Amino acid sequence: MRKLLILFLVLSSLLFAKNSISKEVYNKLQKVQSMIEKKQYENAKSILFTIIKSSENKMELTYSLQSLSNIYINQNSYKEVAKSYERILSLNTLEEKEVNKIKFSLSQIYLSESMYKKSINYSLELLTSDTTKKLELYENLAIAYYHDSQYKKSTPYIKKVINFKTKKEEWYRMLYSSYIETKNYKGAIKTLKFMTKNYEKEEYWIQLISIYQSQKKYKKSLATLELAYKKEAISKSKNLMYLVNILVQNEVYNKAAEYIETGISKKIIKNTSKNFEIMVSCYLNAKNYKKLIPKLKVSAYGNSSKYKILLANIYYNKEEYKKTIDILNSYKFKKGSKDKGQKYIMLALSFYELNNENSSKEYLKKAVLNAFEKKRAYSIAKDLGYNI
Repeated sequence: MRKLLILFLVLSSLLFAKNSISKEVYNKLQKVQSMIEKKQYENAKSILFTIIKSSENKMELTYSLQSLSNIYINQNSYKEVAKSYERILSLNTLEEKEVNKIKFSLSQIYLSESMYKKSINYSLELLTSDTTKKLELYENLAIAYYHDSQYKKSTPYIKKVINFKTKKEEWYRMLYSSYIETKNYKGAIKTLKFMTKNYEKEEYWIQLISIYQSQKKYKKSLATLELAYKKEAISKSKNLMYLVNILVQNEVYNKAAEYIETGISKKIIKNTSKNFEIMVSCYLNAKNYKKLIPKLKVSAYGNSSKYKILLANIYYNKEEYKKTIDILNSYKFKKGSKDKGQKYIMLALSFYELNNENSSKEYLKKAVLNAFEKKRAYSIAKDLGYNI
């Protein structure tokens, strides 16, 4: 609860009250004021309850309720404060300036108690008042409308607060959230672009990148992420693979692979089999065999049947058949496996291209015995004109 509540201290008011209330009540209220100053709240409340219950004088009730409100304020019992203030308003004894102070206090109390519609109503009543600060009303309305899920009504008041405030970050956050809730993505993007320039926080960059993604503005998402990455505005270790993913979505495979390679070499990300697999896939899609072949040869992860088959395929497509044969014969494939069958097929085709018909037939016969490649081996033999 923001401590902007108006404390209607009875002592000052009573100086002008002698002609409005009885001498007996006047003396009791002075006694109550002394008790409040000494924090003797329960004794003070006992006297006030007696006056409120017995008096029919509206001014006596007003002053008593003011004192009671002060006690509740000191006890942080704001619901009780609201009840007292509402009753004071119903008595209609105060001047407009004092009424407006109570209404403003009520707008804040109801805001703190999540009674947003009541807070909004009092704040709207005060917008034409010359005695209430407009900024405070704008804040109340912005927050109340926002928490009451009336985001479109909240937005103009948030903007008004931003125009007045020196410290604006939290209000920009609320403005962005309001735009998201109302699906005003253009406004959300504009707000986030301002926030990334003025507040050095990773979350704003990530939100901007994500909203571009959600709106299928992949190139802008990629450009923003790369900018944030290069500026070190976001954590490289946490977001490198996110960057790679967006690069892949935009089919910028070579750059994606290079980011992974650099990330591994600089220990930004771990050198895992998964990261190696993604890097290989990216270089493969980019058809950058110059970079890919050394990786497959040198990396420990490359020493597997899957990558040996891949490397052999690359050499085969490059029409380097002898290298294909060397790669396949240098690795011990698991007997009866699919990779073993693929090895025989590739050896058969490589020897065929080298005009070695006998070796080609020999490996096709072996491939026929492999459960995974049997059908394919027969089909290739038929195409080559072999009777096996």
